[in-house]
Amino acid sequence: MFIISPLIISVSSFALFIVLIGVIYRQKSYFHRTNKVLKTQLETQELFINELQSSQKIVNKQLIEFNNKLESLQLENEQVSKQLEHRIKTLQQESVLQKQLLEQFQNQQPQDKLYSRAFKLVELGAEIDEVVRECDIPLAEAEMLISVHRNKTSPS
Repeated sequence: MFIISPLIISVSSFALFIVLIGVIYRQKSYFHRTNKVLKTQLETQELFINELQSSQKIVNKQLIEFNNKLESLQLENEQVSKQLEHRIKTLQQESVLQKQLLEQFQNQQPQDKLYSRAFKLVELGAEIDEVVRECDIPLAEAEMLISVHRNKTSPS
C-alpha cells in the first residue's frame, strides 16, 4: 500500500494549519465587528436610559408641583364651600324670616283694606251706620275715622 511520505504529511498539515488560521482570523474579525456593533448598541441604550432617567426626574418634579397645587386648590375649595354653606344657611334663615313677615303682612292686609275702604267712604260723605255696615268695623272706630276726617278738612 501506499506509504505516506513525511513530506506529504508535512505539506498537508501545513495547508490544514493555514486553513485553520484563515478560519480563526475570519471568526476573530467577525467577532470583533459584532463586538463593536454590540458596544455601539450598548452605548446607545445607556444614553437612552440616561435620557429616560432625566425625563423621569423632570416628570416627578412636575408631579410634585401639580400635587402641591392640587392640595392648595382643594384647601381653597373647602374654604369656599364652608363660606358658601354659611351664606346659604344665612340666606335660608333670612328667607324664613321674610316669609314670616310676608305672612304677617298678608294677615294684616285685609284689615288695612277695610280701614282704607272705611276712610274712603267717610271722605265721600257716608254716615256712621253705613261705614259700620259696609266695612264691618266697630262703631267707635267708625266715629274715630269720621272725627279724623273732620279735623283734616276743617280749617284750623
